[in-house]
Amino acid sequence: MPGAAADTHAASICTVDTDVTYQTIDGFGGINLPEWAGSDMTQAQVQKAFGNGDDELGLSILRIYVSDDSNSWSLAIPTAKRAQALGAKVFATPWNPPSSIRKNGDGTLTGGKYQLKSDKWSEYAAHLNNFVKYVESQGIDLYSVSVQNEPDYAEEWTYWSASDLTSFIAKYGKDVIKGTNAKLMSPESFQYRKDIYNSILNNSTATNNVGVWGTHFYGTPRSWMDFPALENSGKPIWMTEVYVPNSTSDADTWPEAIAVAENIHNGLVVANLNAYVWWYIRRKYSPMKENGNISKRGYCMAQYSKFVRPGDVRISATEQPETSVYVSAYKNTSTGKVAIVAVNSSDSGYSQQFSLNGKTISKVDRYRTSENENLAKTENLQITDNTSFWAQLPANSVSTFIVTPGSGQVTEPDDGLDSDGYYFHDTFEDDLGKWASHGSTELSKSGRSPYAGKEAMLVSNRTSTWTGAERPLSSAFVPGKAYSFSVNALTLDGDKTEKYFLKLHFTDSAGKGYYRTIAEGTAPNGSYIQLSNKSYTIPAEAADATDMVIYVETENGTANYYLDEAIAAPEGKELPGAGIPEIPEEKEITKGDVNFDGRINVFDLVLANRGKANGFSDEDAAKAADVNDSGTVDDSDIALLQSYILGKITRFTTA
Repeated sequence: MPGAAADTHAASICTVDTDVTYQTIDGFGGINLPEWAGSDMTQAQVQKAFGNGDDELGLSILRIYVSDDSNSWSLAIPTAKRAQALGAKVFATPWNPPSSIRKNGDGTLTGGKYQLKSDKWSEYAAHLNNFVKYVESQGIDLYSVSVQNEPDYAEEWTYWSASDLTSFIAKYGKDVIKGTNAKLMSPESFQYRKDIYNSILNNSTATNNVGVWGTHFYGTPRSWMDFPALENSGKPIWMTEVYVPNSTSDADTWPEAIAVAENIHNGLVVANLNAYVWWYIRRKYSPMKENGNISKRGYCMAQYSKFVRPGDVRISATEQPETSVYVSAYKNTSTGKVAIVAVNSSDSGYSQQFSLNGKTISKVDRYRTSENENLAKTENLQITDNTSFWAQLPANSVSTFIVTPGSGQVTEPDDGLDSDGYYFHDTFEDDLGKWASHGSTELSKSGRSPYAGKEAMLVSNRTSTWTGAERPLSSAFVPGKAYSFSVNALTLDGDKTEKYFLKLHFTDSAGKGYYRTIAEGTAPNGSYIQLSNKSYTIPAEAADATDMVIYVETENGTANYYLDEAIAAPEGKELPGAGIPEIPEEKEITKGDVNFDGRINVFDLVLANRGKANGFSDEDAAKAADVNDSGTVDDSDIALLQSYILGKITRFTTA
């Protein structure tokens, strides 16, 4: 037992099995509520909360408040924009309907301060829909909006019965998110009580209208957390509000803060949560103190949030190798690295052995929070026979181990070269392979406009120029080494020409994100372009990257685009593709000169008349014939053009 301390003893071996997978993690977060807190988070505080560099929390989810007063909606926007720019998902929760559509309750926990009037359900759905659309209009891609905060603990807000919630979701759930990109979140029970959720599950229409389950964990014991009906519903489960162990102690009180890590462990392992969201991000009892510093509770939360990133998958691990020791593990599907989090909430220390179930290990780094440590890093822990490692778990501590598998790790099929000498060759003839949405987009196969074969990949419903399609790079792509990349892109919509970028994105070990251009090019609408670079070097900063992907974005607009024949190969290899198409020379448009011969005469009048009647085959000719700039060619343009040719006018007047 290398390095075993005198006050520790060996616990049973903890075995992590990367081949046994559970839920995908969406992230960790908290709420910003300036309407109640009295002030907004500063830009520096948002960076510390949602950044993932040194002494930053690494949060990836922000909860915001749906005020019953629409005049206050703007208060949520500044921090939401900053958090989203740092990669966070934003979702929203209402506490009350507007005053015009509610009535007073009886003031009890189960009677509520308010209740929604029975004939105002549609107005409430419209209120929520208007909020989502307002937030989206401010450039925020809202992930979801909830129906109601804690309807079953409503002494200070609005009460709903389980049956009314189910009926509302069934009848008006679609109206809440109509015309938006948001999902509908279920009501958020204060304690994960099952009556609300079972009522919804027993109504197929209501269940179908719910996009994500939301709940709170106030006083929720471990024995209540497992809910197979929800876990097997095919929809994510987000724990959206809690503080533990209380709101009275200072967040730096130790070892009380360990309860945060244990609660997160139980939520992820027992409840199979996809997300874990704290109450106030900044409060004396919260992850961040009022002065903007991370608290002990925050460091315990960061042992998860900094290292278990969105998209990671929970994998099998010996959960309790010793009394009061709780272990969970997560795999990054792009890099193969494994994050193991071990919580020791006892007053005894342990020397713990970890293994990857027979797979070899090449490197282990540790980050630990204890009474005198805050995310303290120890690099290159000793590995035993390349298959396991030992580590100290001090009394009342949380440790996160970042394990890099060795050569014995099972590799993806595309880690080697195929018979054509390619690392990968995606044709989209059978499926989309490893390609996934980059931002808010939809991917599908399409036979409309393939570059080669019968199918291409269509990227649709883009919301920004940077949104598109991405593909992870496997461990075959080594930082500091050059490779040949190629993908063919096409758009049939949007402007006359489009500039495309094939880019590389990754996040380094300090949490800094990088966006590097591999290739770029401009093509006319309707023509494929090959984005190709025969010698692109993976940056050295990607040496410890956790999410290396290539993706395609555009310079202007959000038109749909097609991708086909995506290939990566060793450096210098010439890859087949469309090449660079010629861009047609822009015509100089003179009003009235419909045939572009430099003169305005009866021939232009004939062409304008013909185009007005039958349509123009040339967009530039239509612009030349629209002499009054009204946007259409009509009788007014014909009359003006005729007057000009007859010498009655010497210039064209606009509409």
